[in-house]
Amino acid sequence: MHDAAMVRRNRVARRQFARMRSRLGPFAQTAFSVYWTGGLVSNIGTWLQNVVASVFVYDRTGSALAVGLLNFASWAPMLLFSVSGGQISDRFDRRIIVIVTQLVSLVVSAGLAVLAISGNANEYHVAITAFLLQTSWTIAKPSMTAMLPSLVEREQLTEAVGLNTLQFQIAQLAGPVLATVLLTTSGYAWAFAINAASFAAPILSMAYLYARGIGGRASPSARRLAAAAATGIVDYVRSQPWIAGVMVGVISTSAVAEMIRTLSPIIVTHLGAPSSDAGVFVAAQSAGMIIGILTAIPFARRGSARALASTGLAFQLVGLVVVGTAPTLLLAGAGGGLVGAGFSFCFPVLTGVLQTEVPDAVRGRLLALHQMAHLGNRPFAALAAGAIAAAFGPAAACLAGTVLAPIGLIAVRSAWRGLDREVLPAPAMGESV
Repeated sequence: MHDAAMVRRNRVARRQFARMRSRLGPFAQTAFSVYWTGGLVSNIGTWLQNVVASVFVYDRTGSALAVGLLNFASWAPMLLFSVSGGQISDRFDRRIIVIVTQLVSLVVSAGLAVLAISGNANEYHVAITAFLLQTSWTIAKPSMTAMLPSLVEREQLTEAVGLNTLQFQIAQLAGPVLATVLLTTSGYAWAFAINAASFAAPILSMAYLYARGIGGRASPSARRLAAAAATGIVDYVRSQPWIAGVMVGVISTSAVAEMIRTLSPIIVTHLGAPSSDAGVFVAAQSAGMIIGILTAIPFARRGSARALASTGLAFQLVGLVVVGTAPTLLLAGAGGGLVGAGFSFCFPVLTGVLQTEVPDAVRGRLLALHQMAHLGNRPFAALAAGAIAAAFGPAAACLAGTVLAPIGLIAVRSAWRGLDREVLPAPAMGESV
């Protein structure tokens, strides 16, 4: 009798534990939790550095052009080295790649902190540091992204991508707040030093994964495939037309979000608010992104991921119309939040399908192309939005941006149709990859 009661209690305990793990989703996997936490700490440091570096350069030079050149230095490596980062990711141990690049970033950031503490830092040091840090990140990013499928169950991958996006948005909110606090209390040097220390987090998370044999390199055959000509990835993409549709969707949803960020000071001043309120307007979009991710998770768990992507693009279209026609900053902020929520509905789904459907032999390089689609459009989207706003006003720029949503919807629907047909395997040994 006593044994039967014990058995029943054990069964109940197991069911309760299973339900708890189900609620935690990817966080039930210790490897993912460690990976996610390391990325969060590092990204907070990165956003802290971005804000403080811009303030430092502007305070020293009084030149908006100098700040623009700093931002160019920050984005140029992404266009220059993304493909190389993908090739490296497919050939070597991804954990070691991240550890080495983050060690380089730690040393470079510490060097800038030492210069600032000694009073010898100048705008050139900051710009060079920005270029080197972005180069390191660009090389590491494909490896960080490509290892994600090894950290969670396949059915959790879309949710894991969404949580990674959430991590980035939390950092985008926390980093600038921390920058404001440090600039008013401690100065530049402490901010640079804290950013340097933040690189220890991904180093430790990768060391944890390495010790447990998780998230390393592709199989030996995959590495031999990856050693083939770099142009072979183009052949693979051509053999899988659905990938192009996904990439166009990524560009569309990312460009809309960038347009809102670019137009923020113009929109708030157009509505009669001080330009300093641009930060509040951007924060509304970030808040929408966070709410969108948290809202999307239950739907993704029920198998509605594809519908989420299309819904997200539709949200962004409506959000742009609201921002462009809003008579008050409050309503414009709501529209910006809707744009952010739409991004969080769409982007994780498109990223997740690339990670689940693409063979490991080419995943790193393909995610490098995805990285360029996601971030490489930023300077062009910003330039287009700014030019239209300068000529015709912010409302016209927002309404012009609405063309991106239908393009994305058509591309994504085409991708789903292609994906429902057979997904071809990676090229056989000896063929170009």
